[in-house]
Amino acid sequence: EAILLEHEVNTAPFSAQVQSCLPEKGWKIPDEEVAKRLDMRNGRALVCSVDPPGCVDIDDALHARELPSNEVSAAILSNAGGRKLFEVGVHIADVGHFIKAGTPIDIEAAARGTTVYLVNKRIDMVPKRLGEDLCSLHERVDRLAFSVLWIMDESGTVHETSFHKTVICSEAALSYEQAQLRMDDARMADPLTSGLRTLNSLAKRLKAMRQAAGALSLASPEVRFVLDTETSDPTDVGMYQHKEANSMVEEFMLLANISVARETHRAFPQYAMLRRHPQPTPG
Repeated sequence: EAILLEHEVNTAPFSAQVQSCLPEKGWKIPDEEVAKRLDMRNGRALVCSVDPPGCVDIDDALHARELPSNEVSAAILSNAGGRKLFEVGVHIADVGHFIKAGTPIDIEAAARGTTVYLVNKRIDMVPKRLGEDLCSLHERVDRLAFSVLWIMDESGTVHETSFHKTVICSEAALSYEQAQLRMDDARMADPLTSGLRTLNSLAKRLKAMRQAAGALSLASPEVRFVLDTETSDPTDVGMYQHKEANSMVEEFMLLANISVARETHRAFPQYAMLRRHPQPTPG
């Protein structure tokens, strides 16, 4: 409570005006909205999410599939030089569909600025129904997303980038550990596991290229708290084990951010902001 007070974090319940901005319970994606979007369901892409255990606000998902030559332009085939080509996608929950500019929910979210995470609870930026239901990419549920799609070859070279408002249906909501176990188990050869292995292989290539280009790693060790089941008080603390699956997700979120930044700068050069870090302190 002292931390929240010190930093003036708004812990008040969301007002009726804010709640009224959300659609009625039982809302389904209207057919006319589906018609406006790229439909990634029904075998178009085997999408899944990979998050910390117990994650309830699943805001991103991924997919990868090998592309047959008849789905790729002659120019890309030529540039790939015989290397395998993949369609890779990062799908971000389309919160903007539910939050319109100037509405009470938009004003409230702007004022709160971020979701605040404490050891045993969180203070949400948007109502729980939006973050944990309407915009959470649960498995086997149709959801609205904003997607970045790349055509890249097996070396990690990107040949084409495109951006789409989409409809997705996640095949599985995995934890990092579950995804890692799938990738490590040689007996598993289902399409979803194969897609994860493709993503992991490409992520390693992307990371190597970033590091070769001079990327600065600022990662610090993460801690995990063990909470009492009755009181939710922290009872123990340990180091969070970083797996390849974590790095896989990080690389594609980075690539999505980079791709979106480039497109924003291309389309809106007068409004795009460049953040420049100062030189690292010697030693």
